[in-house]
Amino acid sequence: MKVSVIIPTYNNIALTKKCLAALQKNTADAHLNDVIVVDNASVDETPKFLGSQDRVRAICNKKNLGFSKAINQGAEKAEGDVLVFLNNDTEVQAGWLEPLLAALAKKGAAIASPKMLFPSGKVQHAGIVISNDYIPRHIYYNESTGKEYVNKIREFQAVTAACMAIKKDIFVSAGGFDEKYLNGMEDIDLCLRVKELGYRIFYCPESVVVHHESVSAGRFKAVNKNEEIFLKRWKGRVIPDEEKYYREDGFGWFYIKSRNLRNKYLIGSGRAKDKPFSFKLMRVIYLAFHRIILGAKLVLKLDFKTLSKKIRKARDAG
Repeated sequence: MKVSVIIPTYNNIALTKKCLAALQKNTADAHLNDVIVVDNASVDETPKFLGSQDRVRAICNKKNLGFSKAINQGAEKAEGDVLVFLNNDTEVQAGWLEPLLAALAKKGAAIASPKMLFPSGKVQHAGIVISNDYIPRHIYYNESTGKEYVNKIREFQAVTAACMAIKKDIFVSAGGFDEKYLNGMEDIDLCLRVKELGYRIFYCPESVVVHHESVSAGRFKAVNKNEEIFLKRWKGRVIPDEEKYYREDGFGWFYIKSRNLRNKYLIGSGRAKDKPFSFKLMRVIYLAFHRIILGAKLVLKLDFKTLSKKIRKARDAG
């Protein structure tokens, strides 16, 4: 499969340089023959830098047309059978592309997306779920990367386009990104349309990409408008699935309700906002309950060494 990598940019030249350097370092030469950067009227050194790159095709817009339009422009010019969308605030890691291509080789597969980590090493993306309020959210956001449940390949209704591989013919059949959205929800919308066409979407944890996440100016100015468009189109049409994944991963009722309450107070950026006292109280109760149960299990197993380590870790964390 021939690959076309499409990177939208708007200022942040330092991040774009890191993104391209990581791409060239950690990607086989055979997959670097069609790298397209669509610049949305950057006012820093980005246009000049792109003009100096031998292995990059640059599309320079005279005004900022937004993420969806930029990706659609790049896809129209792409020569590959597989399109890989990549934010300019990402740094792909060694061996990142092969698991995505392997997933796309599965029967009925259309989209594959990697495990994405913050620079701190915490999880930024491990698949996207639809909560009971019909708002899509990152599952296990800010979780430790070593957890078993963020390290298994599985299907979701949606994944992020911060790094997404999709078969070009399916992207075209689905109509590409809906340009009504402005820097948010367009990737979820695309995934749901692809699902309605009967295709499969995979989260691939063996593929790892570092994501600085949402550093562009004005990234969240249209959050409410995007959610309004999304809910008008998909509420009651898409099936909430967040709780299904928690149950698959062995979590009980208390964890699920605590997690649901937490997610209710997350906005598009994934950051908590205006948490009520009930949320804070439930979190304290859950953490205490979890530690008591874990401690009891270790005592029953006579595993005092692990128990001692857990106690010291909790004490050191304050």
